[in-house]
Amino acid sequence: MSVNATANTPEPALPDFNTTMGHPRPLWMLFMTEFWERFAFYGIRWALVLYIVAQFYNGNAAGEGDASRIYGAYLALVYAAAIFGGYVADRVLGYQRSILTGAIIMAVGLFMISLPQEHIFKLGLATIIVGNGLFKPNISTMVGKLYGLKDERRDSGFTIFYMGINIGAMIAPVLTEYLARKVFGTSEMPSYKVVFIASGVGMLISLVWFYIGRAGLKGIGAPPAGAEGFGRIVMVLAGSVVAIPVAYFLLSTGATALAWILGVMFAALAVLLLVEGIREGKVQRARLMASLSIFPLTFMFWMFSNRPAVPSPSWPRTSSTASWVIGPSRPRGSSRSTRWRSSPWRRSSPGSGWPWAAPIRPFRASSASACCSTARPSPC
Repeated sequence: MSVNATANTPEPALPDFNTTMGHPRPLWMLFMTEFWERFAFYGIRWALVLYIVAQFYNGNAAGEGDASRIYGAYLALVYAAAIFGGYVADRVLGYQRSILTGAIIMAVGLFMISLPQEHIFKLGLATIIVGNGLFKPNISTMVGKLYGLKDERRDSGFTIFYMGINIGAMIAPVLTEYLARKVFGTSEMPSYKVVFIASGVGMLISLVWFYIGRAGLKGIGAPPAGAEGFGRIVMVLAGSVVAIPVAYFLLSTGATALAWILGVMFAALAVLLLVEGIREGKVQRARLMASLSIFPLTFMFWMFSNRPAVPSPSWPRTSSTASWVIGPSRPRGSSRSTRWRSSPWRRSSPGSGWPWAAPIRPFRASSASACCSTARPSPC
């Protein structure tokens, strides 16, 4: 199809939306839906590397490299999955049902990573990757569908929507860190589990908000014609169950192999875009060439922007791992009684606050039977 033919294609008629502050009212529903989804996404990012080093490497500096590679692979796959999520929304489910399905899958993944087991943690990250692929690209597309192509409010509508993204991303790490360090843990023993659970709750709020407010969309983002039944939802859920182990495998392949895989995917995508641009005429081709020319700068920006938080030089290297609450033990060579008297469990009353979030007494592997017999939470 030529550019002229595309330009002459009439736009579909838009529903008559009520307005709030000069914009279609569904924009504000999408604003809050994305606010809570970004709260969930950015709420965990500051804690991921710190948690991996503390939980799975006992605070050993040798784990920082592996933790950073897992973090980088996770972010790369989150954004790569958007390509497949967009296809599912366009051809299979429609935008509304893709967003709902992705929100459910993401929430499950966020609660999974709160469990202190490495394989479950990585499987939870893979679940978040698949859910985010179904959610993130499609809710932004929904914003564009609220306006006509020549509507002067369109750009300002996207600006408002992105303000929701930025506000959610700004509040999330502040609030989740406060909960982890001040409410349910300490600066020495942050309760990272609470970070992941709080983010999961934020994702559930996003899900409920969109589910209740989608009636105001008046058919925008509805399933394609002939795809209204639940059969396709079941098909996408089954595909997601298959995709999650694939994402898990890619997380475990290592950064070098994953970089090659994603590099080949990007090169193939760039070639497809160029071919399509040539078919559409020189105007589209020039636009695509301009877009591709700024990709290296975009790569550099996001490479530096998404650097993970890593342990500081004062990170405790001799820490022991406690159940769901990570923190240092006393230095080696100190007596058991000294460690117990100065432990966070001693300082917090067992009957006050939230006992499931309180730090527990450091344990040794040789005392596994004793630790499993206690009524307190344990990693056994």
